[in-house]
Amino acid sequence: MPERDRPVFLTLCLLFFAVSMEAPAAGPDPSPSPAPTAGPVPVHISGIRMMDPEQVLLLLADETEERAVPISVGRDQGIAIYLGRMKADTPRPMTHDLLANILTVLGAVIERVTVTDLKADVYFAEISLKAAGKVHAIDARPSDAIALAVRTGAPMFAAPSLLKSVDVPGRPDSTIHADRRLGLTVQELDRDLAESIGASGVTGVLVSSVARGGPAERAGIKRGDIVRALDGRAIVSLPAYREAAGPVVKSLTVWRDGRESTFRTP
Repeated sequence: MPERDRPVFLTLCLLFFAVSMEAPAAGPDPSPSPAPTAGPVPVHISGIRMMDPEQVLLLLADETEERAVPISVGRDQGIAIYLGRMKADTPRPMTHDLLANILTVLGAVIERVTVTDLKADVYFAEISLKAAGKVHAIDARPSDAIALAVRTGAPMFAAPSLLKSVDVPGRPDSTIHADRRLGLTVQELDRDLAESIGASGVTGVLVSSVARGGPAERAGIKRGDIVRALDGRAIVSLPAYREAAGPVVKSLTVWRDGRESTFRTP
């Protein structure tokens, strides 16, 4: 589901316009807008998967990781989101790094980004940008909004109607698995994704998120680790992980920064 293509210069113009506007003069407060019947749902990146050489599947999951918004973005956009999420250093600022730096210099803050709608197989997003004491709603592609959010720490939301059930029991084709016992989410690791994170030839499942305070975090597991084994049992795919993740897991062997390490769960 491709997104609308917006020229970068239009985004820059909108940002400069928003920052340069003066704060409104004091006066009667406008009447508040009526509250929506169902507010946006907080989401986070729960999975990133290469679908083909040019497309990346991005999963924005709710807090329970039982529902998610599946968004297909281009390879370059997917890599930009992954690099920003992992806080990876690049020789020179990438486009979204540049935009984030511009916002910082101008004193503007991204308060939130929201995936708002799906029309004719095209997702829409909105960036809430606070500048000069006023909040501006800026139309954006979801990929651009998310790439900025992961760089600035802005919270992400999605319209409730866009969330779909994931990891349904009995679905062997699911590409993501929320392991609530360990407090982490893993996803399939294909060759293209492995190459993009510098793990060519490494097999296993990719840790896409770790619950704060859960057994996995306390054991030292981090987002971006590749789980190679559970209690010494080799993990080569998501079905293998599901089969090996019994009621009690005492150790996880993961690949990180070019080497394997084994972590004991508390």
